[in-house]
Amino acid sequence: MWFILYFAKEQIITDRYMTNMKRLNNYITLCGLVILLFSCGSNDVKENQTISFSYLAPHNLSEGSFVLKATATSGLPVTFLSSDSSTAIIRDSTVTLLKTGSVYITAVQPGNTKYYAAAMVTRTLAINEDNNPIKKNQTITFELNDTIWKVSQGPLTLKATASSYLPVTFTSSDISYASIIGDLLTVISGYDGAVVIITASQAGDDEYNAAPTVSHALKVIHDVH
Repeated sequence: MWFILYFAKEQIITDRYMTNMKRLNNYITLCGLVILLFSCGSNDVKENQTISFSYLAPHNLSEGSFVLKATATSGLPVTFLSSDSSTAIIRDSTVTLLKTGSVYITAVQPGNTKYYAAAMVTRTLAINEDNNPIKKNQTITFELNDTIWKVSQGPLTLKATASSYLPVTFTSSDISYASIIGDLLTVISGYDGAVVIITASQAGDDEYNAAPTVSHALKVIHDVH
């Protein structure tokens, strides 16, 4: 009889041991997960960033080159890429125009130990022919009498003419603040006021070279809340 009691006692001790071990394993697992979560949280301190890169007005081939401007909210430097190095090449922030056509310019900020990479921003650059000796030259007359325009004033009618009498195209440097359809500019945002660059261009045709572009700064205010 004694050996039955002995084995029963041993079974009870074994069952308790296994139960305690399971509890210990569960505790260790839980602690490990907590430590892992806190360690990940302490290491994952990167912040997001965004790029501001204005829309590009058309440029004429004779300009040769111009400087691209873009900023990142992180304050880190932005680099630029050209989709076609036979049309336009970029060194640092200077784009050199090689031939007429269209090319995509992409602004990039890869991030660092503090910031994640920013979403790339791509703009289209149109390069117009303006130095063909066979063609006639033309100019644009574009006056912007207003330096400030509010959304409460409604759409602003832009007025410009080309000496060739060909139609003039208007471009806004930032359509999130001011969009242009035809010759009508509409204020989209800018509760604290924002400055956009409005550019008038004429790409030319079989008879005329592209006209030199004319630009004006306009402060837009979204005063309707």
